[in-house]
Amino acid sequence: QPPCFVDPRHPNYVCLLQRSLYGLKQAPRAWFQRFATYATRLGFMNSKTDSSLFIFRRGTDTAYLLLYVDDIILTTSSTSLLQHVISALSNEFSMTDLGPLSYFLGISATRNTDGMFLSQQKYAMDILERASILNCNPCKTHVDTDSKLGASGPPVSDLSLYHSLVGELQYLTFTRPDLSCAVQQICLFMHVAGP
Repeated sequence: QPPCFVDPRHPNYVCLLQRSLYGLKQAPRAWFQRFATYATRLGFMNSKTDSSLFIFRRGTDTAYLLLYVDDIILTTSSTSLLQHVISALSNEFSMTDLGPLSYFLGISATRNTDGMFLSQQKYAMDILERASILNCNPCKTHVDTDSKLGASGPPVSDLSLYHSLVGELQYLTFTRPDLSCAVQQICLFMHVAGP
């Protein structure tokens, strides 16, 4: 029994949880299962390539719903379908409609007449700030021709910061594939970065 909730008549009993609690190990799986079951009842089908993507097709109506933990991106072929899906989800789950997509998982989305532009500029600036190199001089190429990395150099002072920055740089290559080669060079030294 949780502290401050012990039944004095039955101190050796355990609690049977009727629903998963936020923060427990099994909570994400239980939440996803509950959401997926309800989305299926609404007519969505789970994508075969991405389990967090749900697709709805009925006649000319199409909807794509992407679930990331407890955030949802929803796009539909018509405004009426959009409102119908939002209403159905709101009836089942406590949620807030944040309006048109502008920023999600470090990617900013800007609409124009040609479509949607995805950018990770803010995300990239945050990486530079965390690495304390925000005021460094830019260079013309992404790859330094005079490599400063190697197994014989001094070890990195903060190994967890180094690993974290490398992971963030890998995520940055989703919208900046031109950085892939430079980021890959940094990844080559992950095993020798520490003391």
